[in-house]
Amino acid sequence: MRTSLAVSMAAAVLSSLLPAAPALAAPAADTAPPEVHSITFAESAVTVSGLETHFVQVRVRLTDETGVQQQDYVPSDQAAGPIVQVSSGLNSYVVLRRTEGTDQDGIWTGSLPVTSIWSGKLEPTRVYALDKTFHNQLDVDPRTIIETPSLEVQSSHRPMIEMTFSPEPATKGQPVTQRIRAWDATTNAPWPNLPLQISSDNGCVEPAGSLSRRTGADGTFQRTLSGDEAQWLQCTWVAGQAQPGQAWPPTYLAVTSAHVRYTRYAVTATPAATSAPAGTNVNVDGNVTPLAVGKTVQLQRRYPDNTWRKVGTALIRASGRYTLVATPGGQATYSYRVYAPGDYRAVGGTSKVFTIRGA
Repeated sequence: MRTSLAVSMAAAVLSSLLPAAPALAAPAADTAPPEVHSITFAESAVTVSGLETHFVQVRVRLTDETGVQQQDYVPSDQAAGPIVQVSSGLNSYVVLRRTEGTDQDGIWTGSLPVTSIWSGKLEPTRVYALDKTFHNQLDVDPRTIIETPSLEVQSSHRPMIEMTFSPEPATKGQPVTQRIRAWDATTNAPWPNLPLQISSDNGCVEPAGSLSRRTGADGTFQRTLSGDEAQWLQCTWVAGQAQPGQAWPPTYLAVTSAHVRYTRYAVTATPAATSAPAGTNVNVDGNVTPLAVGKTVQLQRRYPDNTWRKVGTALIRASGRYTLVATPGGQATYSYRVYAPGDYRAVGGTSKVFTIRGA
C-alpha cells in the first residue's frame, strides 16, 4: 500500500515539473477548388465526311489538395465531371477519366468525337471538376487562365434531316403521319438508306429506347402515329460512334424534334385607312390568337408576279395585339396581309387580304 502511494505521488510530482504537451491542431479544411494546369489535343487538324466519327484524345492535368472526385456518368447530367466542353454545339462535352498520376495530381483523358456536324476552329471553352469534399468545384473557361489548344475541322457531306406531320393542324385523338426527310448538306441531294433512330417523349432526352429505321430510295421515311402517340414529343436523330464508356447522349450527326400541332394562328388585320397619299404611313392593327407575347408578325405585300413579300414586322404585345405600318409607294392599289409564322405552339396563319390605295 505504501509503495503504491509513493509511486502515485512521484508520478504526480514528475508530471507537474514537465512542460505541457502542445495540443494537436486540426488540419485546415480544404476550401479551394481543383486547379487546371494544362489541356492538350492529340491532333491539331481533322478532316471528316458523311457519317464518319473521328476521335481526338483530350488530356487535362488537374490538381486538388483533397483530390478530384470521379463521378459515374449520369445521362441526365452532362456535367458529371470532370468534363471538358468545346465550342462546337452538339457533342461538345467530353467526360474525363484519370489515366495517370493521382487524384491529387493527375492526368485526365477523354475522347472528343469529331463529325461532319462541325466545321472550322474549335477550342476548349469550359472545364468542370469537383473535389472530394463535394463542396469545391472548378467551373471555368480555361482560355482565361492557361494556354489552350485548338482543333481545325474540315468537314463535308453532313447529313441533314427534317420532320413534318400531316395533317396539321391535327385533330386530337386522330392518327397523324410522321414524315422524315434526309439530304446531303454539300450536294442537297436526297440521302437514301440513311440510318435513323426514332423515339418520343422520355426517349428524346434519356436512354428510354428507340426504333432503328432507314430512309427509302427518295431519302424519306414515314409512319403513322396513333392519336395517343401523337400527343408526345417526337424526335429522330442520325447517330455517330458513341464516346467510349458513354452510351448516352449519342454522338449526333443530325437531330430534330417537334410536337404535333393542334391549332393554327388566327390573325386579324385592319388598316387605319383604305386610301392615303402615296408615301404616307398607314397603321395596321390586329390581334393574334393563341397568345404569343413577343412573337414577330410580318406585313406582306403582293407583288406583280403574284408572290407575297415581307415589307414590315412588329411584335405581339401582352394584349395579343400588334401594330404594323403600311406605306403605299405610288398611285395604285396595293394588296396586303399579315402573317404569323408557325412555331412549336401553332401552325402559321394569315389574315384576310386588305387593300390600301395610294392617291
